[in-house]
Amino acid sequence: MEVEELVSGEGWISDDSSFYGDEDEQERLLSLCEDYRPKPFWTTHQKDLNVVIAKKRTMPPAELFNPGEGQIDHWQLGESTDDFVKRLPPLTTSVMTHEWIWVNSPYPQSHRKSGPFRTVEFKSRGSQLLVQSLQTRNDIQTKGAWKAKGMITRMLNQESKLLQQRITDLAVETNVLSGKWMLFPEVEDMTRVWRLVVEGVIHGRLGSTAKVAPDNGGAGARLICVYTKDYRDKEDILRVLRELVSMGVAGTGRPIYYKTDPYTLLGIYQNSAAEYGLQASLYSSQKMLAEAGLPRSAPPPRKQQSTLSGIFKSPDSMDVD
Repeated sequence: MEVEELVSGEGWISDDSSFYGDEDEQERLLSLCEDYRPKPFWTTHQKDLNVVIAKKRTMPPAELFNPGEGQIDHWQLGESTDDFVKRLPPLTTSVMTHEWIWVNSPYPQSHRKSGPFRTVEFKSRGSQLLVQSLQTRNDIQTKGAWKAKGMITRMLNQESKLLQQRITDLAVETNVLSGKWMLFPEVEDMTRVWRLVVEGVIHGRLGSTAKVAPDNGGAGARLICVYTKDYRDKEDILRVLRELVSMGVAGTGRPIYYKTDPYTLLGIYQNSAAEYGLQASLYSSQKMLAEAGLPRSAPPPRKQQSTLSGIFKSPDSMDVD
């Protein structure tokens, strides 16, 4: 097959070409550009009839997707909150049966879309980063024994910052970026708090996922994790915290803490974080609310109409209590 010879367009479209119109047309267009003022246009834009009509149109319902659909330890589409909590009550469901009880947001935008989570690779390479950092810290303290204490402290702090950045870089590379607010309700308050969290997740008020620890035979507080999809997104983390406060499950007593999944996977907990010069949690509720200028106590609980009323078997659970 012969290759078609392309004709060069050089010189065809120039400032002197009629492509831009004749001189009168060019002057008219330039005059329009000079006279155009965007601010008055956008000031009256919201009053435009087409804009008003567009806002009144009924939007099609969101396409729902449940990552845990078909898994017995997860909430299912079409299952009301009450039915889910009755099917898997956290107070009596044994940890021998289910390690965790899960609920996932059915809204796709709540979940990350940047590929699979390479957690095995993250744990392997992340563990190497921790070993290397410990060796560096040991060298700083051993070889720098003759240096001033303040200088050694600064060097150790610098190594901690570098380790944090290396962990974050690896988390981005392997797509391990989720984190969670951690709630520890007492056993007698467990069902109420878990039910509110489930409502919040499936109605799109909270983050991507939540889980609760089943019965392990202990009598103390249980853990509920309320996840967000990216621990680098401080605005979203604060948004979820504000919702937890408005629900009355945070801000009423002790502070709650936000921890990244990378730290959990690497075994960086309160009793081991100091070994690397790190803190186990990324944020505390008290500090985050104070920085945002928000009250630390919960307002009266509010009721919110469910946006998922069409998928439930029972209409009795469409409001958040």
